[in-house]
Amino acid sequence: MSKIADHSSKSGRILFIDNIRILLIVLIVLHHVAVAYGGSGGWPLKEAPSDAISPIILFLFNAINQSYVLSFFFLLAGYFIPRSYDKKGPIRFLTDRLIRLAIPLLFFTTLIISVIDYLVLNFAQGRDLPFLRIMAHQIRNPSWRIGPLWFVEVLLIFTVIYVLYRLISKLISNYSFNPFKNGFPTNTAIIVSIMAITLGTFLVRIWFPVGVWVHTFQLAHFVHYTFCFWLGILAYRGKWFDSLSKSQAKVWKIVALSTVVALPVMMIALSGAAENIEVFLGGFSWQAFIVAVWESIAALSIIISLLYIFQKRYNKQGSLLRWMSPNFYTVYIMHQLVIVAAMIPFLHAAMPTALKFIFVALISVPACFVVSDLIRRIPYTKRVLG
Repeated sequence: MSKIADHSSKSGRILFIDNIRILLIVLIVLHHVAVAYGGSGGWPLKEAPSDAISPIILFLFNAINQSYVLSFFFLLAGYFIPRSYDKKGPIRFLTDRLIRLAIPLLFFTTLIISVIDYLVLNFAQGRDLPFLRIMAHQIRNPSWRIGPLWFVEVLLIFTVIYVLYRLISKLISNYSFNPFKNGFPTNTAIIVSIMAITLGTFLVRIWFPVGVWVHTFQLAHFVHYTFCFWLGILAYRGKWFDSLSKSQAKVWKIVALSTVVALPVMMIALSGAAENIEVFLGGFSWQAFIVAVWESIAALSIIISLLYIFQKRYNKQGSLLRWMSPNFYTVYIMHQLVIVAAMIPFLHAAMPTALKFIFVALISVPACFVVSDLIRRIPYTKRVLG
Protein backbone atom coordinates (compact mmCIF):
# COMPACT_ATOMS: atom_id res chain seq x y z
CA MET A 1 0.00 0.00 0.00
CA SER A 2 1.34 3.47 -0.88
CA LYS A 3 2.02 6.16 1.67
CA ILE A 4 -0.68 8.30 0.08
CA ALA A 5 -3.21 5.55 0.77
CA ASP A 6 -2.24 5.70 4.44
CA HIS A 7 -3.64 9.23 4.55
CA SER A 8 -6.95 8.27 2.95
CA SER A 9 -10.31 8.13 4.67
CA LYS A 10 -12.74 5.25 4.41
CA SER A 11 -14.43 7.13 1.56
CA GLY A 12 -11.18 7.08 -0.39
CA ARG A 13 -10.47 10.81 0.03
CA ILE A 14 -6.85 11.81 0.66
CA LEU A 15 -7.15 13.72 3.90
CA PHE A 16 -4.12 16.00 3.77
CA ILE A 17 -4.98 17.05 0.20
CA ASP A 18 -8.56 17.74 1.26
CA ASN A 19 -7.22 19.90 4.08
CA ILE A 20 -4.97 21.78 1.65
CA ARG A 21 -7.99 22.43 -0.56
CA ILE A 22 -9.91 23.81 2.41
CA LEU A 23 -7.05 26.20 3.15
CA LEU A 24 -6.82 27.28 -0.49
CA ILE A 25 -10.54 27.91 -0.92
CA VAL A 26 -10.69 29.94 2.30
CA LEU A 27 -7.76 32.02 1.03
CA ILE A 28 -9.57 32.57 -2.28
CA VAL A 29 -12.65 33.84 -0.46
CA LEU A 30 -10.51 36.16 1.69
CA HIS A 31 -8.57 37.26 -1.40
CA HIS A 32 -11.73 38.45 -3.12
CA VAL A 33 -13.07 40.16 0.00
CA ALA A 34 -9.74 42.00 0.05
CA VAL A 35 -10.21 42.99 -3.60
CA ALA A 36 -13.65 44.37 -2.74
CA TYR A 37 -12.26 46.61 0.01
CA GLY A 38 -9.18 48.13 -1.54
CA GLY A 39 -7.06 45.35 -2.98
CA SER A 40 -6.08 45.43 -6.63
CA GLY A 41 -8.25 43.61 -9.15
CA GLY A 42 -11.79 43.63 -10.49
CA TRP A 43 -14.92 42.79 -8.50
CA PRO A 44 -18.66 43.36 -9.13
CA LEU A 45 -18.96 45.59 -6.04
CA LYS A 46 -16.02 47.59 -4.70
CA GLU A 47 -15.60 50.22 -2.01
CA ALA A 48 -12.80 52.75 -2.04
CA PRO A 49 -10.51 52.37 0.97
CA SER A 50 -11.07 54.87 3.76
CA ASP A 51 -7.41 54.97 4.82
CA ALA A 52 -3.95 54.76 3.28
CA ILE A 53 -2.60 51.74 5.18
CA SER A 54 -5.19 48.98 4.62
CA PRO A 55 -4.75 48.92 0.80
CA ILE A 56 -1.03 48.23 1.29
CA ILE A 57 -1.75 45.38 3.72
CA LEU A 58 -4.41 43.93 1.43
CA PHE A 59 -2.05 44.23 -1.54
CA LEU A 60 0.65 42.25 0.30
CA PHE A 61 -1.89 39.61 1.32
CA ASN A 62 -3.23 39.26 -2.21
CA ALA A 63 0.20 39.29 -3.85
CA ILE A 64 1.28 36.33 -1.74
CA ASN A 65 -1.99 34.53 -2.48
CA GLN A 66 -1.71 35.22 -6.20
CA SER A 67 1.78 33.75 -6.31
CA TYR A 68 0.70 30.22 -5.40
CA VAL A 69 -2.96 29.59 -4.49
CA LEU A 70 -4.46 29.03 -7.94
CA SER A 71 -1.27 27.40 -9.19
CA PHE A 72 -1.62 24.95 -6.30
CA PHE A 73 -5.25 24.29 -7.27
CA PHE A 74 -4.17 23.54 -10.84
CA LEU A 75 -1.46 21.20 -9.55
CA LEU A 76 -3.96 19.27 -7.41
CA ALA A 77 -6.43 19.16 -10.30
CA GLY A 78 -3.73 17.70 -12.52
CA TYR A 79 -2.73 15.20 -9.83
CA PHE A 80 -6.09 13.44 -9.88
CA ILE A 81 -6.61 13.40 -13.65
CA PRO A 82 -4.43 10.38 -14.63
CA ARG A 83 -6.06 8.07 -12.09
CA SER A 84 -9.53 9.06 -13.24
CA TYR A 85 -8.61 8.69 -16.91
CA ASP A 86 -6.99 5.28 -16.33
CA LYS A 87 -10.10 4.07 -14.51
CA LYS A 88 -12.75 5.41 -16.88
CA GLY A 89 -11.16 5.59 -20.31
CA PRO A 90 -11.30 8.64 -22.62
CA ILE A 91 -15.05 8.75 -23.42
CA ARG A 92 -16.41 8.32 -19.90
CA PHE A 93 -13.66 10.48 -18.42
CA LEU A 94 -14.36 13.37 -20.80
CA THR A 95 -18.12 13.00 -20.32
CA ASP A 96 -17.74 13.21 -16.55
CA ARG A 97 -15.46 16.25 -16.87
CA LEU A 98 -17.98 18.00 -19.11
CA ILE A 99 -20.73 17.38 -16.57
CA ARG A 100 -18.58 18.58 -13.68
CA LEU A 101 -17.12 21.63 -15.42
CA ALA A 102 -19.47 22.78 -18.20
CA ILE A 103 -22.72 22.69 -16.21
CA PRO A 104 -21.41 25.05 -13.48
CA LEU A 105 -20.19 27.41 -16.21
CA LEU A 106 -23.66 27.57 -17.77
CA PHE A 107 -25.29 27.87 -14.34
CA PHE A 108 -23.02 30.77 -13.39
CA THR A 109 -23.34 32.70 -16.66
CA THR A 110 -27.14 32.62 -16.56
CA LEU A 111 -28.49 32.41 -13.01
CA ILE A 112 -25.70 33.38 -10.61
CA ILE A 113 -24.48 36.38 -12.59
CA SER A 114 -28.09 37.59 -12.83
CA VAL A 115 -28.49 37.41 -9.04
CA ILE A 116 -25.23 39.32 -8.58
CA ASP A 117 -26.40 42.00 -11.05
CA TYR A 118 -29.72 42.23 -9.21
CA LEU A 119 -27.98 42.85 -5.88
CA VAL A 120 -25.54 45.41 -7.27
CA LEU A 121 -28.06 47.31 -9.40
CA ASN A 122 -30.82 47.47 -6.80
CA PHE A 123 -28.96 47.73 -3.49
CA ALA A 124 -25.67 49.42 -4.44
CA GLN A 125 -26.73 51.63 -7.36
CA GLY A 126 -30.27 52.43 -6.18
CA ARG A 127 -32.01 51.07 -9.28
CA ASP A 128 -35.38 49.34 -9.19
CA LEU A 129 -35.10 46.47 -11.65
CA PRO A 130 -36.97 43.18 -11.24
CA PHE A 131 -34.87 40.04 -11.22
CA LEU A 132 -36.64 38.39 -14.16
CA ARG A 133 -35.96 41.43 -16.34
CA ILE A 134 -32.26 41.29 -15.45
CA MET A 135 -32.05 37.58 -16.14
CA ALA A 136 -33.95 37.89 -19.42
CA HIS A 137 -31.51 40.59 -20.54
CA GLN A 138 -28.58 38.39 -19.61
CA ILE A 139 -29.97 35.46 -21.62
CA ARG A 140 -30.78 37.64 -24.65
CA ASN A 141 -27.39 39.36 -24.50
CA PRO A 142 -24.94 36.73 -23.31
CA SER A 143 -21.61 38.28 -22.36
CA TRP A 144 -19.92 35.16 -20.98
CA ARG A 145 -19.21 36.92 -17.70
CA ILE A 146 -17.87 33.99 -15.73
CA GLY A 147 -16.14 35.81 -12.89
CA PRO A 148 -13.89 33.42 -10.95
CA LEU A 149 -15.12 30.49 -13.01
CA TRP A 150 -12.47 31.29 -15.60
CA PHE A 151 -10.57 28.67 -13.58
CA VAL A 152 -13.20 26.08 -14.46
CA GLU A 153 -13.09 27.06 -18.13
CA VAL A 154 -9.30 26.74 -18.21
CA LEU A 155 -9.49 23.40 -16.43
CA LEU A 156 -11.91 22.18 -19.08
CA ILE A 157 -9.50 23.25 -21.83
CA PHE A 158 -6.55 21.60 -20.07
CA THR A 159 -8.60 18.43 -19.65
CA VAL A 160 -9.39 18.22 -23.36
CA ILE A 161 -5.70 18.75 -24.17
CA TYR A 162 -4.78 15.95 -21.75
CA VAL A 163 -7.23 13.55 -23.40
CA LEU A 164 -5.76 14.38 -26.81
CA TYR A 165 -2.26 13.85 -25.42
CA ARG A 166 -3.20 10.42 -24.07
CA LEU A 167 -4.82 9.38 -27.34
CA ILE A 168 -1.87 10.56 -29.43
CA SER A 169 0.70 8.99 -27.09
CA LYS A 170 -1.13 5.68 -27.40
CA LEU A 171 -0.65 5.84 -31.16
CA ILE A 172 3.11 6.24 -30.82
CA SER A 173 3.94 3.12 -28.81
CA ASN A 174 2.43 4.32 -25.51
CA TYR A 175 4.95 7.14 -25.19
CA SER A 176 4.95 8.68 -21.71
CA PHE A 177 7.00 11.60 -20.42
CA ASN A 178 7.67 10.68 -16.79
CA PRO A 179 10.80 12.21 -15.24
CA PHE A 180 11.76 11.56 -11.60
CA LYS A 181 9.72 8.37 -11.39
CA ASN A 182 9.39 7.23 -7.78
CA GLY A 183 11.42 10.17 -6.51
CA PHE A 184 10.74 13.83 -5.75
CA PRO A 185 12.49 16.23 -8.16
CA THR A 186 15.94 17.29 -7.00
CA ASN A 187 16.62 20.81 -5.77
CA THR A 188 18.56 21.42 -8.97
CA ALA A 189 15.51 20.45 -11.04
CA ILE A 190 13.32 22.74 -8.93
CA ILE A 191 15.71 25.66 -9.41
CA VAL A 192 15.77 25.04 -13.17
CA SER A 193 11.96 24.96 -13.12
CA ILE A 194 11.88 28.29 -11.28
CA MET A 195 14.20 29.78 -13.89
CA ALA A 196 12.04 28.40 -16.72
CA ILE A 197 8.72 29.71 -15.41
CA THR A 198 10.36 33.02 -14.53
CA LEU A 199 11.57 33.45 -18.11
CA GLY A 200 8.25 32.26 -19.54
CA THR A 201 6.25 34.60 -17.31
CA PHE A 202 8.50 37.56 -18.12
CA LEU A 203 8.21 36.95 -21.87
CA VAL A 204 4.41 36.57 -21.77
CA ARG A 205 4.08 39.80 -19.78
CA ILE A 206 5.94 41.77 -22.41
CA TRP A 207 2.74 41.53 -24.50
CA PHE A 208 0.17 40.65 -21.81
CA PRO A 209 0.92 42.52 -18.58
CA VAL A 210 -0.87 41.81 -15.31
CA GLY A 211 -4.38 43.25 -15.57
CA VAL A 212 -4.75 42.64 -19.31
CA TRP A 213 -7.47 40.11 -20.10
CA VAL A 214 -7.84 38.04 -23.24
CA HIS A 215 -11.32 36.51 -23.45
CA THR A 216 -11.80 35.68 -19.74
CA PHE A 217 -8.14 34.88 -19.08
CA GLN A 218 -5.36 36.93 -17.52
CA LEU A 219 -2.50 35.45 -19.51
CA ALA A 220 0.13 37.07 -17.29
CA HIS A 221 -0.28 34.19 -14.84
CA PHE A 222 -0.79 31.33 -17.30
CA VAL A 223 2.78 30.09 -17.41
CA HIS A 224 2.44 29.20 -13.72
CA TYR A 225 -1.01 27.66 -14.15
CA THR A 226 -0.04 25.55 -17.15
CA PHE A 227 3.22 24.40 -15.59
CA CYS A 228 1.57 23.41 -12.30
CA PHE A 229 -1.27 21.52 -13.98
CA TRP A 230 1.16 19.30 -15.87
CA LEU A 231 3.39 19.13 -12.82
CA GLY A 232 0.46 17.62 -10.93
CA ILE A 233 0.09 14.93 -13.59
CA LEU A 234 3.79 14.08 -13.33
CA ALA A 235 3.56 14.10 -9.53
CA TYR A 236 0.89 11.41 -9.64
CA ARG A 237 2.79 9.25 -12.11
CA GLY A 238 6.04 9.57 -10.18
CA LYS A 239 4.52 9.25 -6.68
CA TRP A 240 6.26 12.49 -5.76
CA PHE A 241 4.09 13.23 -2.74
CA ASP A 242 5.32 10.01 -1.13
CA SER A 243 8.98 10.84 -1.52
CA LEU A 244 9.41 14.45 -0.39
CA SER A 245 12.02 14.22 2.36
CA LYS A 246 12.19 16.25 5.56
CA SER A 247 15.58 17.70 4.64
CA GLN A 248 14.44 18.82 1.19
CA ALA A 249 11.20 20.26 2.56
CA LYS A 250 13.18 22.20 5.17
CA VAL A 251 15.22 23.89 2.45
CA TRP A 252 12.11 25.05 0.63
CA LYS A 253 10.35 26.13 3.82
CA ILE A 254 13.27 28.46 4.49
CA VAL A 255 13.08 29.73 0.91
CA ALA A 256 9.30 30.22 1.18
CA LEU A 257 9.54 32.15 4.45
CA SER A 258 12.37 34.29 3.10
CA THR A 259 10.41 35.03 -0.06
CA VAL A 260 7.31 36.11 1.86
CA VAL A 261 9.37 38.34 4.16
CA ALA A 262 11.19 39.77 1.13
CA LEU A 263 7.98 41.09 -0.46
CA PRO A 264 7.43 44.17 1.77
CA VAL A 265 11.19 44.81 1.80
CA MET A 266 11.20 44.65 -1.99
CA MET A 267 8.22 47.02 -2.16
CA ILE A 268 10.02 49.59 -0.02
CA ALA A 269 13.33 49.19 -1.85
CA LEU A 270 11.75 49.50 -5.29
CA SER A 271 9.14 52.14 -4.44
CA GLY A 272 11.25 54.85 -6.04
CA ALA A 273 12.51 52.74 -8.91
CA ALA A 274 9.78 53.82 -11.31
CA GLU A 275 7.34 56.67 -11.75
CA ASN A 276 4.60 54.31 -12.92
CA ILE A 277 3.62 51.03 -11.27
CA GLU A 278 2.84 49.57 -14.72
CA VAL A 279 6.52 48.77 -15.32
CA PHE A 280 6.23 46.17 -12.54
CA LEU A 281 3.19 44.56 -14.18
CA GLY A 282 4.78 43.76 -17.53
CA GLY A 283 6.67 45.00 -20.52
CA PHE A 284 10.39 44.71 -21.21
CA SER A 285 11.70 46.12 -17.92
CA TRP A 286 13.96 44.91 -15.14
CA GLN A 287 11.19 45.69 -12.65
CA ALA A 288 8.83 43.24 -14.38
CA PHE A 289 11.61 40.63 -14.39
CA ILE A 290 12.16 41.03 -10.62
CA VAL A 291 8.43 40.51 -10.01
CA ALA A 292 8.46 37.38 -12.20
CA VAL A 293 11.44 36.02 -10.25
CA TRP A 294 9.74 36.64 -6.90
CA GLU A 295 6.44 35.07 -7.98
CA SER A 296 8.11 31.96 -9.38
CA ILE A 297 10.24 31.35 -6.29
CA ALA A 298 7.24 31.96 -4.03
CA ALA A 299 4.98 29.63 -6.02
CA LEU A 300 7.12 26.51 -5.95
CA SER A 301 8.63 27.03 -2.50
CA ILE A 302 5.27 27.61 -0.79
CA ILE A 303 3.63 24.70 -2.62
CA ILE A 304 6.42 22.30 -1.64
CA SER A 305 6.34 23.54 1.95
CA LEU A 306 2.59 23.16 2.33
CA LEU A 307 2.62 19.70 0.77
CA TYR A 308 5.10 18.48 3.34
CA ILE A 309 3.53 20.25 6.33
CA PHE A 310 0.03 19.02 5.59
CA GLN A 311 1.09 15.46 4.79
CA LYS A 312 3.05 15.15 8.02
CA ARG A 313 0.93 17.20 10.43
CA TYR A 314 -2.57 17.65 9.05
CA ASN A 315 -3.51 14.27 7.62
CA LYS A 316 -6.50 13.80 9.94
CA GLN A 317 -9.94 15.34 10.06
CA GLY A 318 -12.47 16.03 12.74
CA SER A 319 -16.17 16.43 12.07
CA LEU A 320 -15.85 20.06 10.90
CA LEU A 321 -13.15 19.38 8.31
CA ARG A 322 -14.98 16.24 7.13
CA TRP A 323 -18.04 18.42 6.53
CA MET A 324 -16.04 21.14 4.77
CA SER A 325 -13.98 18.84 2.50
CA PRO A 326 -16.55 17.90 -0.17
CA ASN A 327 -17.82 21.48 -0.34
CA PHE A 328 -14.70 23.21 -1.67
CA TYR A 329 -15.77 23.10 -5.34
CA THR A 330 -19.25 24.47 -4.70
CA VAL A 331 -17.75 27.16 -2.48
CA TYR A 332 -15.57 28.21 -5.40
CA ILE A 333 -18.60 28.40 -7.70
CA MET A 334 -20.77 30.36 -5.24
CA HIS A 335 -18.32 32.56 -3.35
CA GLN A 336 -18.64 35.65 -5.56
CA LEU A 337 -22.39 35.78 -4.98
CA VAL A 338 -22.03 35.14 -1.24
CA ILE A 339 -19.42 37.89 -0.82
CA VAL A 340 -21.49 40.46 -2.73
CA ALA A 341 -24.55 39.57 -0.63
CA ALA A 342 -22.51 39.89 2.57
CA MET A 343 -21.27 43.34 1.49
CA ILE A 344 -24.76 44.79 0.96
CA PRO A 345 -25.65 45.44 4.66
CA PHE A 346 -22.36 47.31 5.16
CA LEU A 347 -22.59 49.58 2.11
CA HIS A 348 -23.74 52.64 4.03
CA ALA A 349 -22.31 51.72 7.42
CA ALA A 350 -20.20 54.47 8.95
CA MET A 351 -17.08 52.42 9.62
CA PRO A 352 -13.60 52.11 8.14
CA THR A 353 -13.32 49.80 5.15
CA ALA A 354 -10.69 47.79 7.04
CA LEU A 355 -13.34 46.96 9.63
CA LYS A 356 -15.84 46.13 6.88
CA PHE A 357 -13.27 43.75 5.42
CA ILE A 358 -13.03 41.92 8.74
CA PHE A 359 -16.80 41.66 9.20
CA VAL A 360 -17.52 40.58 5.62
CA ALA A 361 -14.69 38.03 5.74
CA LEU A 362 -16.01 36.56 9.00
CA ILE A 363 -19.48 36.28 7.45
CA SER A 364 -18.49 35.13 3.97
CA VAL A 365 -16.25 32.18 4.80
CA PRO A 366 -18.76 30.19 6.90
CA ALA A 367 -21.68 31.37 4.74
CA CYS A 368 -20.00 29.98 1.61
CA PHE A 369 -19.73 26.53 3.17
CA VAL A 370 -23.30 26.61 4.50
CA VAL A 371 -24.65 27.65 1.09
CA SER A 372 -22.57 24.94 -0.56
CA ASP A 373 -23.85 22.30 1.83
CA LEU A 374 -27.47 23.32 1.19
CA ILE A 375 -26.98 23.23 -2.59
CA ARG A 376 -25.35 19.80 -2.45
CA ARG A 377 -28.37 18.45 -0.58
CA ILE A 378 -30.52 19.10 -3.66
CA PRO A 379 -31.12 15.81 -5.50
CA TYR A 380 -28.65 15.04 -8.32
CA THR A 381 -26.39 18.03 -7.60
CA LYS A 382 -23.61 15.83 -6.24
CA ARG A 383 -23.32 14.29 -9.70
CA VAL A 384 -22.01 17.68 -10.80
CA LEU A 385 -20.51 19.13 -7.63
CA GLY A 386 -19.04 16.04 -6.02
